[in-house]
Amino acid sequence: MSEQKARFEGKRVVITGASKGIGRATAVRFGKEGAWVALISRSKKDLEEVANLIATGGGEALVLPADVSQEDQIAAAIDSASLKWGGLDIIVSNAGIELPFEDSRVDSLELSVWQRIINTNLTGQFLTCKHGVRHLLKGGGGVVVMVGSPCGSKGFCFKEHAYSASKGGILALMQVMAIDYAQDNIRVNACIPGFIDTPMNAHVMSDPELLKTWNATIPMRRPGTAEETASVILFLASDEAAYVLGSAFVVDGGQLAT
Repeated sequence: MSEQKARFEGKRVVITGASKGIGRATAVRFGKEGAWVALISRSKKDLEEVANLIATGGGEALVLPADVSQEDQIAAAIDSASLKWGGLDIIVSNAGIELPFEDSRVDSLELSVWQRIINTNLTGQFLTCKHGVRHLLKGGGGVVVMVGSPCGSKGFCFKEHAYSASKGGILALMQVMAIDYAQDNIRVNACIPGFIDTPMNAHVMSDPELLKTWNATIPMRRPGTAEETASVILFLASDEAAYVLGSAFVVDGGQLAT
């Protein structure tokens, strides 16, 4: 057995938003490194594709379709993973949406769009953490990694006020959870991916001029990859980050440093 695979051997992991992009890359990496991975997203078909990738690599995956904004669905999915494996060790709260053609400045932002984004991006993370942490407490501890955005701390996302607000809420929730659960042997941190080449950013990646504009705001002059982001998530979930608590690890090619 390789040293890399041993890093998460037998660890029981829940990942939301696991069907595409960062969640998919993170799930595959956990599977390669020995974890049992519970895949949560709304699309059963996409989750089954990810599960097959993990199985092909010798890993074990559980397909659990659920909408993170619906408490009964996300609670049932997390409970199912814990029941199957006798507990949980790691929660990766990653699910999120961006509606660049509907989100707007507050004076023209429709309440329905605001609610849809907040319900998935912020309420969905709250509900994932709520039910995930309950199982971590039962098991004597564990790790939570929340996935946010630089838009939560700096005004990068022009005219995307609901998205930015949702991501700012994630950072605040992460920090207070980190403090409140430290004595319960639960580490809570966040990964903050910047402009990443994922399906969520397909509208930018397919537009050469828009892509050029975005790249110009990044010191490294390129988008990040889902795999690069997954590497940071796995670090935060590992014992290598045993003394990391309440931190937001930025994966943005230097964009926040400008």
